[in-house]
Formats: sequence, C-alpha cells, structure tokens
Amino acid sequence: MKIFYSLLFFTTVLSPIVYSQVGGSSIYTFLNSSSSARATALGGTIITDPGSDLALALENPAQLNEQMNGQISFQHQFIQLGIQSGYVGFGKFIPSKKIMTHGAIKYIGYGTFEQTDEFGNQIGEFKGNEVSLQLGASYQVYEKLHIGANVKFIQSSLDVYRSSGMALDLGALYIDTASNFTVGLVIKQMGSQLTSYEDTRENLPLNVLVGISKRLKHLPFRLSLTWHHLNKWNLLYDDPNSQEGGFFGGFQLLENEATKTDNFFRHIIFGGEMYLGKKELLSLRVGYNHQLKQELSVTNLRSLTGISLGFGFRVKKFQFDYATVRRHFGGSSHHLGLSTNLRYFTGNGIL
Repeated sequence: MKIFYSLLFFTTVLSPIVYSQVGGSSIYTFLNSSSSARATALGGTIITDPGSDLALALENPAQLNEQMNGQISFQHQFIQLGIQSGYVGFGKFIPSKKIMTHGAIKYIGYGTFEQTDEFGNQIGEFKGNEVSLQLGASYQVYEKLHIGANVKFIQSSLDVYRSSGMALDLGALYIDTASNFTVGLVIKQMGSQLTSYEDTRENLPLNVLVGISKRLKHLPFRLSLTWHHLNKWNLLYDDPNSQEGGFFGGFQLLENEATKTDNFFRHIIFGGEMYLGKKELLSLRVGYNHQLKQELSVTNLRSLTGISLGFGFRVKKFQFDYATVRRHFGGSSHHLGLSTNLRYFTGNGIL
C-alpha cells in the first residue's frame, strides 16, 4: 500500500499544482511543463517560434535553427510549496550535415515531505524528483519547412521507488517569411517505461499539438494560438461540488452546450508578444491557458488563474527572460531565463 499512497500523492496533489494537465492517465507529466520562461509567459507553450530561444527546442524540436549555434541557456522556475524545476541546454550547428543539434537536461524537484504511518504519526521524510536527458536535431527540408526530433531518457525517483523511460518527440515547422506566418505540428512523448515503479507499466503523457502564429504587418506584435492534447478530446473532469457550467463559470456534469464550449477552449492556449525599441531588444508577453484556469481556480470565485505575464530583454551579450503565472488564488509561480552565446567569448572559429 505504501507505493500506492506515494504515487497517489504525486499524481493527484503535486501535478495540478505544477501545471494544468490531463491528470491521472500517465506518468512523467513534468515533460509537458514549460522549459522556457518565454513559453511560460505565452501561456505555457509555443511551437511556432522561428526565433533564437534554444529552450523552445523542447516545445518543438523543429524550432531549432542556426541562430542557436553556440547558445547556452539556463531556465529555472519557482513554484508553490517549494517545488522547483529547471532546464540547461546547449546548441551546436553541424555545417557538413546542415543539421542543428542540441543537448539538454530538464529536471523537477518536489521538495521534502513528511512520511507518516497509517495513524498519522511522522516516521521520517522523503523526497521526489524527476529528470530528463534530451538530445535533438532539426533539418531544413526546403526554404519554408523544418523538421526535428528529440530523444529523451527519463529517470524518476519518488521516495524509495524508481522508474525510467524513453520518449521521442517529432515536430515540423512551416515558416512563411513573406507574410510573417508560421504553422507548427508536434507529437510529444511517444515511448514507454523501461523500468516501472513496481510491476505495472504506465503510459507516458502523449501530447499532439498544432499551432499558428502571425506577426502583424503594421504593428510589432506576434499573436500565437496553440491547440494541445488533440489526441484526447475530452479534457473535462468530474467535479460533483460544481453546479454551474460555462466558459467563465464552474464545471457542470451535464453534457450541454456550455460544457462543450468549455472543453473546446481547454485545448487552446492564447499568446501575444509585443516588441519594443528600434532593435526590438525588449519584448512584453501575455498568455491565457483556459485549462489551467478551469482546473486550478476555485469554483464561484473570479481570479487571474490561467493568465501569464512576462518580458524579455537583451543587454549586450546576454538575454534575460521572466514570466509569472497565477496558478491559484494563493500564489503564483515565477520563471527566470538567462542565455548567451559562447561564440561571443571564444570566437566563431571554435564553435
């Protein structure tokens, strides 16, 4: 029974605190959390960005491009209850193969918890953490189309229980520079456990995403829409305490037009980014994640849950990014990013 209560704690209590998800159906759900402060500010993910943010390669490997050659990126997120997650990545372009590659480590630490017996007496402490080692590459098929892949080795430790797995991401990115229009497609977390916590093997958090983004012609603003979990239409959950339904209200068990509309918008993430300055060295970002709002807000209480804000700016050789997300009326999470290019310090000939 000990393994049951430990896993039940992590899957039903911690995971919704970290990020909105299709809960209770898979393991290693930290893989679906944002690795980039920029992505966090834009609602939790962005798969249609042709820019130079290396951490976005974990959102869509096809976003890897030659601008990221030599880049090193550090991202760290502070979440409620002492939970912290982070990312470290490095990008390298291989001219002879015309392939852009990257390597990354993504991790999450759930902190230290009291261990009790069945009577509630404290008998010790335990920790939980998960890490993913990732290698990826992208290739420009022709002028407007990029394809990419990530391979992941996952290690999970929950109390004394261990599990490992392998996963594959496949992505595509279509970039029309003439109209500043981008389309992305990603299939994430295809794979399986190598070793299970006990005897039962569990599913990985498969996620199929489609996204579009458009930079406006007469305004330095990019709008993005991302549809996630297209492999699972029903993202609603049973909430017997909620008696109201609708886009802005609580959840209603009856299958009516309000709940259908609610479920439809749970699949969509809205993001916007405004570029400021002559060289656009400063950007302001905003996002809205309806699934996050519906799953983590308190019924019948209006709040800013699901709304994310952030900014990014460049100072000489360094790019700084920040994002904050209102995950619950009790607090927000904060995501920091710092990146630079090692070629600034070593010379183009070395990297």
